[in-house]
Amino acid sequence: MSTSIVQTALVSAGTAAMVTLLVEYAAKPRLEARKDRVVERMRLRRQLEARLLSVPYDLMYLYGLESATMAWFMGAQNLEDMSEECGQLYVEFGKFSEGLPKRQRDVVGGYLLQLSSTLIALQFHVFMYKQTGIIGQLIQDHEVTKVGTADHIHMMVDTVYECLAGAYSALVLSPGRPVRYMRRIRKFAQHQKKMAARFTNNFGAADAESATAADTPVSG
Repeated sequence: MSTSIVQTALVSAGTAAMVTLLVEYAAKPRLEARKDRVVERMRLRRQLEARLLSVPYDLMYLYGLESATMAWFMGAQNLEDMSEECGQLYVEFGKFSEGLPKRQRDVVGGYLLQLSSTLIALQFHVFMYKQTGIIGQLIQDHEVTKVGTADHIHMMVDTVYECLAGAYSALVLSPGRPVRYMRRIRKFAQHQKKMAARFTNNFGAADAESATAADTPVSG
């Protein structure tokens, strides 16, 4: 009787050991791969968070685009230097975004896409002022301090900063407190829609104005 019990115990132990080995052999590589993906996504996320905090300082000369002074050229160069890098922010976000909740992913991605659209609009303004020669004429007129589309340009630069701040704030949200998390996500989504509508309306007006050679300067 005791021998049978011992044999049964040995068989059970052997079976358990075999099952454990099979599980480790089949599942462990997948678990390790998943762990590596999670770690990599977290690393990329931290990198983007840090970049979203530093980019605003790299864009410090953009407001010069609303002036009719040499600061305009500093703003134009700043825009040229940073546009491609800012566009890459959305690409970097795409490398780990699938690990985020859908609403959070949509909000952060929306801000980064709006950022790219706004920078393209600013590039259009720079192109038109250069092509028409208007900026040179305005700078020569020492009584003029701002270009005719200064208000629109100011609004677009504000939008650039809003997009960066919104993308960062939405990205660092944690779903650990669900009620607060969802409330904040909804607010970000609402703000994003208002900002996009404001941008569309103002860009239409600025587009019509800057596309003509008859720029109306703003005197100091």
